[in-house]
Amino acid sequence: VEENPNDLGALVRTLEAQGHRCLTADNGVDGLLLARVELPELIITDVTLPRMDGFELIERIRRVEELRPIPIIIVSAKHDRTALRHGMELGADDYITKPYTDEEVLRSIAARLEKKDLVDELDAFAHTVAHDLKNPLATLVGRIGLIELTLGKVDEASMRKHLAEATTAANRLANIIEELLILAGVRRHAFKVEMLDTAAMVKEALARIDYQVRRYGANIVVPDTWVDAYGFHPWVVHVWSNYLSNAAKYGGTNPDITLGSEINPKTGNARFWVQDRGPGLDESARAKLFVPFNRISSVRSIGHGLGLSIVARIVQKLDGSAGVDSTPGAGAKFWFELPTQPPTGARPVTTTPFVITR
Repeated sequence: VEENPNDLGALVRTLEAQGHRCLTADNGVDGLLLARVELPELIITDVTLPRMDGFELIERIRRVEELRPIPIIIVSAKHDRTALRHGMELGADDYITKPYTDEEVLRSIAARLEKKDLVDELDAFAHTVAHDLKNPLATLVGRIGLIELTLGKVDEASMRKHLAEATTAANRLANIIEELLILAGVRRHAFKVEMLDTAAMVKEALARIDYQVRRYGANIVVPDTWVDAYGFHPWVVHVWSNYLSNAAKYGGTNPDITLGSEINPKTGNARFWVQDRGPGLDESARAKLFVPFNRISSVRSIGHGLGLSIVARIVQKLDGSAGVDSTPGAGAKFWFELPTQPPTGARPVTTTPFVITR
């Protein structure tokens, strides 16, 4: 939000050169309206603005619940400490004085977005612990309690039923904890991108979910050859495991599952997919897939949500993308793309980490 067209144009060019998409307004009223409609990742505003100055803009943004978490950076010619202190007290996250360097602004943006991602993930972790872990834990505790109370008093079939439900709940707890640890590792782990051995990764992923393949009677067709791609082996194995597990569980009775790969002519990336012949997904179901991890608390997807949020985060980290093509009654084709060339220099910003299409 900047009144001066020259300053606005220079800042937009700097940000777009780094892969960011910019939305602009030249006054505070339009800036507030734009923020409420678009819910941006970050807001940069001057103090001296027509119709509503930057201080009032910040104050009103902080009153709106959905806008409150958005980082705000003030970029202003006002140098006095009073203005700086007032802006920070209203809720600004940083105050940069004009003239400034591109590096100064970019460092501030990177720091604010990193902090926002961390806070979002902490909130999502808390929600997952409070909700997703609560139900299987309650089931596990309850079944163990029943076993203790009825030991020697009920028939073997009843006891085996309690044990089976306790085991299912324990496995669900273990899976959720593993997913949380993987997601945390995606943020913190230092990784080396290298040429992938897709055949070996698929074999490893199938070994991980072998019990599900046998349980659901899945028939999986694996191609003889794969296109080349670059990534990080442990993370991509997890993507394959997630896709294959979901196809086995939701691909219908004795699901037929086909794997494949190709070069996407539009992006030049290697696209890998898992195709099932199940009931498919309607628009409402598709909207709940691949949600960013910080939105899991508000958008629930039974069986898919947490895992596919991790998939989206992994492929974004690897400069790729992920998505699903599906229509009701026509099965679902979950895919992900990875670069076909090794990274050189700075990693580009991924602005569309996931895609959902009919």
